[in-house]
Amino acid sequence: MIIEIATLGPGWAIDETADALGMAFRAPPAAMRVANRDAETIAATTWSEPMPDITPDMALEQGMHHITAISSDIERTHTFFGELLGMRRVKMTSNFDDPGSAHWYWGVGDGRPGTVITYFGRDAAKEPRVRMGAGQTHHFALALANEDVQLEWREKLLSAGLRVSPVMDRIYFKSIYTNDPDGHIVELATLGPGFTADEPVEHLGSKLQLPPWLEERRSDIEAVLVPLK
Repeated sequence: MIIEIATLGPGWAIDETADALGMAFRAPPAAMRVANRDAETIAATTWSEPMPDITPDMALEQGMHHITAISSDIERTHTFFGELLGMRRVKMTSNFDDPGSAHWYWGVGDGRPGTVITYFGRDAAKEPRVRMGAGQTHHFALALANEDVQLEWREKLLSAGLRVSPVMDRIYFKSIYTNDPDGHIVELATLGPGFTADEPVEHLGSKLQLPPWLEERRSDIEAVLVPLK
């Protein structure tokens, strides 16, 4: 799984006005495309000293920046995210490392980091679909305000002819699942009740929590879990 660590700026308005974001194709500057592949340029902008520890100023406390998936038809993907789900397209550009393929971004409001999903366009006739497995993204989740809104969305997705799961109780939120046009699992999850539903905030993540229907199997489950370090 590729992990990207991205800056908050300079932002989407660097090459188009804020009121016209995502309405016209913006090609990456030619010089930038070359620089991205130039080893000397990369070396010149890389921190020169080894960093064995994560210092306080390096802590990843800004949350998620964005997630990226693959599309076999970028216009069809926009129909799903932009038109059906109502997300704002904030940038139409091409892959900086593969200028012949599309790279589109959708977000909320002005496309603030943490709300953004992007897709690379790839030619399905030349590149086979992957199978689910280790190293692949299982799903990504979009936030809904509450359960009433979730039920409204479920009806809308069903009316659009999409397959949608029943509402699933995940203890910390409730979820419904559908698929984007390329088959990626898309979850629509409520914001609440949150992770403090079964443990106080000062102890979050300190011990294994199980849903009530699995508590009777706790000893069996704990026996086969491998800690993540």
